[in-house]
Amino acid sequence: MEIQQAREEVVSAGHELVKAGLIARTWGNVSARISESQFVITPSGRAYETLTPAEIVAVNIADGSYSGEIKPSSEKGLHAAVYQQRPEVNFIIHTHQLYASVVSALHRDIEVLAPDAAAKTGSRRIPCASYGLPGSKKLKKGVVEALSRSEGKAFLMANHGALCLGADRDETFKVATALEQICEDYIMRRYLQLSGREDANWDALRAYYLAELAPGGPFKSAPPCKPLYNSEREGSHFRLCLNATPGEPFPEGGEGWIKISLDEPAGSGAVPPEAEIHRFIYRNFKGIRVIIHDLSPDILILSQAGQAVYPLLDDFAQIVGVSARVAASNLPEIARKLKGRYSVLIENNGALCCGPSRSDAAAAAQVLDKGCLAVIGTAFFGGARPIHPVESLLMRLVYLAKYSKKAAG
Repeated sequence: MEIQQAREEVVSAGHELVKAGLIARTWGNVSARISESQFVITPSGRAYETLTPAEIVAVNIADGSYSGEIKPSSEKGLHAAVYQQRPEVNFIIHTHQLYASVVSALHRDIEVLAPDAAAKTGSRRIPCASYGLPGSKKLKKGVVEALSRSEGKAFLMANHGALCLGADRDETFKVATALEQICEDYIMRRYLQLSGREDANWDALRAYYLAELAPGGPFKSAPPCKPLYNSEREGSHFRLCLNATPGEPFPEGGEGWIKISLDEPAGSGAVPPEAEIHRFIYRNFKGIRVIIHDLSPDILILSQAGQAVYPLLDDFAQIVGVSARVAASNLPEIARKLKGRYSVLIENNGALCCGPSRSDAAAAAQVLDKGCLAVIGTAFFGGARPIHPVESLLMRLVYLAKYSKKAAG
């Protein structure tokens, strides 16, 4: 494939993956072979929505070297290893897609029961590569070993996500889509097996988790949630948004926004009492500039169970922190349990997800939601062991250092 065409195909695949919900922000990577000795790959740390062909980096398969100022994905070595081992592969998609990520935390190969799904993935078994830190030689070694066990096109990466291969962009995208359905079905079949029911849906699965599997349970339905609102810091003030929705956490326009000083005393009748939580967080954490109150179903379930969340997935450790703990709705406890993290669960009331920007707070919410689903989904198989605390802390520190460097630049 000509290099310009390959770059355009990679960009197009990124846009398609974002639209399908299989990839987000800068997570994952996409590459295309351009010759026996080279491939092109997405750059490090750049969003797919705004990616251009000029930003796609050419990399040498033999040694991972490249030229130019744009840095390729840190997983370039993994892609190079696949192209070396599988000469028929011309396109690779690595994603942190939802259900494949959840199943990857189980560290097990899974069977593909549906014949049409097996035809798309090229095998009746989806191998799971052993765990390694992102961009590490250990991760690459685990993927190479998994490749040696299967001639298929779909692979899980333990505590990380999915790796999908194909002869071209279209085939690889179909593999990623098929893998996501396979993994969702895998969880649902286990729910039906344990519950004895004939029909499955996510609401029923969550209810079963609360009633039968949650530590310290069974739990009954919680009282109605109280809105804690979203906010954004602006110098010595913050703006509290009273009419946010899940699809529009920061709606445009002046209606529904209240401007509040960080210094004025509490108790103003025009200011909701929940604003004190936001004020307290901004006063205690200078790096936090945005707060989102997230009531996504899986986050809400674990807040109802009073269950702290530990990283079953790499991106959780990086973006949320070494855990997301549960706090009562009192200010000192929220501050204590948020320290060093970007999210804190609130008893029976979802979570507060924070960050230096709207994008970072939204990422914390998205990753916490996936992390909570991973806890719930793996519980149907006896649970999963979190990533080692030292590795989780290392990933968190590296993420923060990279963010600080980009912010300074």
